[in-house]
Amino acid sequence: MKRVADWQIGNLEYKGWKHGKTDWTYGALYAGMFKFSRWANDAKYQNWLVQIGKDNDWNTGPRRFFADDYCVGQTYSQLSRVYKDTNMISLWKRQADSIIAAPHDVSLDWVNHVHMKEWAWCDALFMGPPALAYLATATGERKYLDIADKLWWKTTAYLYDTDEHLYFRDQRYFGKKEANGKKVFWSRGNGWVMGGLVRVLDNMPTDYPARSKYIRLYKEMAVKVASLQAEDGTWRAALLDPDNYPSKETSGTGFFCYALAWGINHGILSKDEFLPVVTKAWNALRGCVQKNGKLGFVQVIAAAPGHATADDTEVYGIGAFLLAGSEMIRLAENELKLHALLLENNLGVERNDLVEIDYPAFAKAMGTSGNKPFKLLNVLTGEEIPYQVSYEGAKKAQQILLLAPLVPAGKMLIVKEDAAATKIEPKVYGRYVPERKDDFAWENERVAFRMYGKALEATNENAFGIDVWSKRTTNLVINRWYKTNDYHHDNGEGMDYYSVGFSLGAGDMAPVIGDSIIYSKNYRKYQVLDQGPLRFTFRLEYDAWTVGDNSVKVSKTISLDAGSQLNKCQVVYSYKGKQSLPVVIGIVKRKDPGTFLLNERQGSMAYWEPAHGNDGITGVASILPSGNKGLSVDHQHLKIATTANSGETITYFTGAAWSKGGLYTNSKEWFKYVDQFAAKLQFPVTVVLPSK
Repeated sequence: MKRVADWQIGNLEYKGWKHGKTDWTYGALYAGMFKFSRWANDAKYQNWLVQIGKDNDWNTGPRRFFADDYCVGQTYSQLSRVYKDTNMISLWKRQADSIIAAPHDVSLDWVNHVHMKEWAWCDALFMGPPALAYLATATGERKYLDIADKLWWKTTAYLYDTDEHLYFRDQRYFGKKEANGKKVFWSRGNGWVMGGLVRVLDNMPTDYPARSKYIRLYKEMAVKVASLQAEDGTWRAALLDPDNYPSKETSGTGFFCYALAWGINHGILSKDEFLPVVTKAWNALRGCVQKNGKLGFVQVIAAAPGHATADDTEVYGIGAFLLAGSEMIRLAENELKLHALLLENNLGVERNDLVEIDYPAFAKAMGTSGNKPFKLLNVLTGEEIPYQVSYEGAKKAQQILLLAPLVPAGKMLIVKEDAAATKIEPKVYGRYVPERKDDFAWENERVAFRMYGKALEATNENAFGIDVWSKRTTNLVINRWYKTNDYHHDNGEGMDYYSVGFSLGAGDMAPVIGDSIIYSKNYRKYQVLDQGPLRFTFRLEYDAWTVGDNSVKVSKTISLDAGSQLNKCQVVYSYKGKQSLPVVIGIVKRKDPGTFLLNERQGSMAYWEPAHGNDGITGVASILPSGNKGLSVDHQHLKIATTANSGETITYFTGAAWSKGGLYTNSKEWFKYVDQFAAKLQFPVTVVLPSK
């Protein structure tokens, strides 16, 4: 699949595009490329599709009611869902509304350019209905599925042969005969139909009134199509006259393979009956791929059966091939009993963060037992997936954390192998620092932090909030910096110039009365809960202090993951009574002007500080995913307000970056990171564990 996709992209770049990028031929290619890109988990394919959308200004073709010209709407809608960007579908949505408003009352007889107004040819059932159905999914508006349903059955009533369970290409073929006297049913035309049928079903709720009709139609066609497969695994261009078209034809074969494999994967078709058909078809398709990745035997653009040679190729054939292969991956997983877990990134953001899975559920599903070693492998690439078993201070494992990078819309299948996992070089570290006035310090390969202990209270440098150490090395530096006690200037690895004072620093939390923050003393007890190598977790506990008329205690559980700029903070306040306690998360503000980002909807605030002389600039951010009562800026802090209830956990995220660290060099880059981090919290990676 990768060879075929790469060859096709390269061929378009080298030889140029035959048609406009909104053309139906490319619409079919994009459909296959999108589905393939998810399994490929390689950003270049998604980027290629997004760039095409930009090149088209996210518009469809010029003929507004011609299904060929809005086939591309399928891909726009899929990309819009991934990137959460309605601009990608705004023009297509407006056009779809005009399709709904049209009367659709003309006959489908092939006269007066009817195809410019209605789905009067069977190919249109791949072009039009899926485009509308994917739009319904992207917008959540059922009206687009309803118009697709209405027009699907109008076309079917006109072109579907209920005796042969196949579609005529259009009205001109009703009376035509093949050389053997049988009716003319075009392989690719019916492939378009079956491909369109399953793509509509992919976007149709299980309780949709007409769904059972689609399933009946699908099963009828599947049985008929399977009976017409040639011995070599392909389907000939003329379905009922294969002897007159002895050459292979891969575009129809690709769509049939895709649709039939889909049916097995969804439990609609009998595996015993259809698996041999699909396997033969896929092996035949693979056999038509040349060494350089070119797919041959694709019938050229036509409206009826025609001959194909090994040198013939077209972009829609590649689209069909990639659609078929993508379904074959899941089919192979089930057939080979790979017992794989599936990760899916349904967001248009590249993810290198840890994926959390409940360990007892993972162990049961994957068959791990006791202390028996195991490694995790990406099924499609063979690459090992680093992981950490997290205990969170308990005796039994609580979570497994996978470092499984996923590109926008990327998918990954992971299997367990009974062998020792490759040792991971620690990417996180932290410890209590008695030699420096009871500090507690922690870090990953990007940034370091510390909080202050009891011993500091007896000095004239007492401080309260979260401190930041700026790094420009991936090395873990805490022990060395404390040992040398020479970290207030840049020694080539970074420095500590962040000033906390008596503030909340880089995103600490405290109760408030009115506009006043009621600080506690510094922490009194610590406990390391997980020491890496991919996540460091610890807990700090504070003595009770008086807040208004109440005595309040607090514990703060903080974790920092490899590759993250932000910590996860879980804060629990304890006090008497049922009344909520007002609290704030705060970022200390400097005297000189900086740049703010306050996003009430996401519950996020970010700050790009003024330059600290020649030391650079610190970016700080905090995100409260739920429960924010408002964001504000006063003379000392950026603040997120919320409330605490005794014994309940407040979860938020806070952290920092440094302009000289090389990753985020200006406010725009830092704010984008914060926005994407918040989006990832809202749309976590989907984890599907295997069922036995």
